[in-house]
Amino acid sequence: MSMTRPNIELILMPSMTCNMTCSYCYVLEKHAAKMDIDIAKKAIDQAVSYNNAAIPTKVYWHGAEPLLAGIDFYTDICEWTRARYGIDAVQHHIQTNGTLLNEEWFDLFIQEHITTGVSLDGPREIHDANRRMRSGKGTFDLIFENIMLARKKKLFFDVLAVITRATLGHEDDFFDFFYDNRIDFGFEPIVPEDQFMASDLAIEPHEFAEFTIRIFDKWFDQPERRLRLVTPPYHFLMGILQGRNTTCHFSSCCANHYIAISPNGDAHSCIMFARHPNLSFGNIRQQCLADILAASSRKRFLWERASQIPKCQSCKWLEACQGGCPHRAFVRDGNVLQPDMFCEAYKTIFDHVFERACKTLPTLDKQPVPL
Repeated sequence: MSMTRPNIELILMPSMTCNMTCSYCYVLEKHAAKMDIDIAKKAIDQAVSYNNAAIPTKVYWHGAEPLLAGIDFYTDICEWTRARYGIDAVQHHIQTNGTLLNEEWFDLFIQEHITTGVSLDGPREIHDANRRMRSGKGTFDLIFENIMLARKKKLFFDVLAVITRATLGHEDDFFDFFYDNRIDFGFEPIVPEDQFMASDLAIEPHEFAEFTIRIFDKWFDQPERRLRLVTPPYHFLMGILQGRNTTCHFSSCCANHYIAISPNGDAHSCIMFARHPNLSFGNIRQQCLADILAASSRKRFLWERASQIPKCQSCKWLEACQGGCPHRAFVRDGNVLQPDMFCEAYKTIFDHVFERACKTLPTLDKQPVPL
């Protein structure tokens, strides 16, 4: 195979139900369907065959809540991949809401080298505003306790937070919570999938810019270097220093690297498009992965986005941003070949990060680093 062809990274969604009722969940239509383990194995098997064998195949387990597939499901998958390909030839990552974690899960993660991300929106008051159990009970205490229990076993999770109106005005409390507890974290603005989210939860681009700049400054100026990685501040900085970016939001063509598979086998460019059947590239139950990747319906996702967006051509942050996220463009405009809904925020953030970097690294010119 060509050594220049990127490896495909699988995003598998084994469960489309959840034990929580988060107010901003991107899975709007939850149902009890679970992925048949043979479908998961088929997808992994064909991805490994498609990929460069010298590079591990990455598998990301998402949901709704992926742990609802059950520990036996993952034990079987891990034993199968290890027996078939060897340890770490297939690398697993699970993104969970954190409520179901326990010693049994921790032991599996450690034994099988599974990295784990937990959804936690910050301190209790912020987190519990939107992330509750079906009973209405807040989930902060349970999730935070599970994170601390994992740490006792030397198992460290990173955290992903969603920024809503409940977070605005609490930037310092938000950052200090993670800083005080030494938890590396990432945060993303809510992308409104329905009218309720748009009217009650979503934040404006300028608000996201102000929030991100404040978090960047606190991360950049840590009095004691407790947090190694905070995203997206890290990605904005790397965009400045390298003149390009590898995070999916700022990739020139994220669909070239990822395929998401729903429980029923439908394939999409990422989990965020999974609720749109008309944007599917095919179904792994009926087709092989190579045919899905070659589908004509996938081609519109394979454009280098920035080259197709006139507005991007004159932007000084073109190479670092690449037009942003196609899903965020689709939600606003119904078209993946439009700018990200947070385009103006990115410009403001890149400008600020560049000025901070210039003051710290005086060898930087007053232009972004070229490719």
